Amino acid sequence: MGDRYLKPGSQLCLGDRINPVNGKTAKALCYLNGEFLYFKQKTIFDNSKCAIPQNIVELCTGINPSKCYISKGPGDDKDVPTLISPYGSSMLSTRPVISWYGVSGATSYTVIVSGYEFYWEMTVDKTITTLPYPKEQNQLQFGNTYKFTVLANVGDTPISSSEPLVVSVLPQEEQDVILQKVKQVNELALPADEAAIWDKDAVYMSRSLLNETIETLKATEAAGSRNPTLYRVLADRYLEAWLPKEALREYTLAAQLAKSTNNLEELARIEEGLKIISFYNQPPTSTNPAQK
Repeated sequence: MGDRYLKPGSQLCLGDRINPVNGKTAKALCYLNGEFLYFKQKTIFDNSKCAIPQNIVELCTGINPSKCYISKGPGDDKDVPTLISPYGSSMLSTRPVISWYGVSGATSYTVIVSGYEFYWEMTVDKTITTLPYPKEQNQLQFGNTYKFTVLANVGDTPISSSEPLVVSVLPQEEQDVILQKVKQVNELALPADEAAIWDKDAVYMSRSLLNETIETLKATEAAGSRNPTLYRVLADRYLEAWLPKEALREYTLAAQLAKSTNNLEELARIEEGLKIISFYNQPPTSTNPAQK
């Protein structure tokens, strides 16, 4: 709202003109940093208004594994349960879904959630590898960090354990800011695909909230989306969450949809993601001086 010519929900490109109505402010969401921009005067939209944050450093992430030390070879986790969700290292949810890859031979799994003066565990049948957060357990608290672990059992004896997944729940004041941005995006009534791929993903990823953006993209996909970009972005986020199997599934679906519409731009991006997955499947066989 507030611009003379642009309708609410319009996408801005470099060089576009913004013309606020006298006495009003036009507001835009920058996809590169997830921040809202405010315009009170006529201006041309350029890189000075919306830019990638300068303090971003290339870190070891699932989508950038070349920055990582990889000590395990293929199959090293074959008989160890591997956590899938919650996704990432921070989230908004205080009752996240917990899921994992099962292992052969297990007769049950024990899910453990622990933190400062916080602990619960639950044992489930071997057929269960997804556990909605139990209603009878206390919810996670804003601003605290928790450790999720899954044990594989044979009878009453644990035979293997997942690597712990450590996740922080953002403080309530930070959550309020993010949720207010999402509320404003929802008020624009954008097409579901567009809102999930661009606006909500930008807001969530400005705080590395993989859990929230993956859940949003999954829900939009489940609603029947046939947009190859949505599947590809979901695959990218799975990679960042260190889940190459899920990423490969989504890239494969994205490629099928992109080919059906001859979307060469998306096909090129999908190919880049598949190259990263091949890195996972062919880890280094020896230690070089850069690895410690």
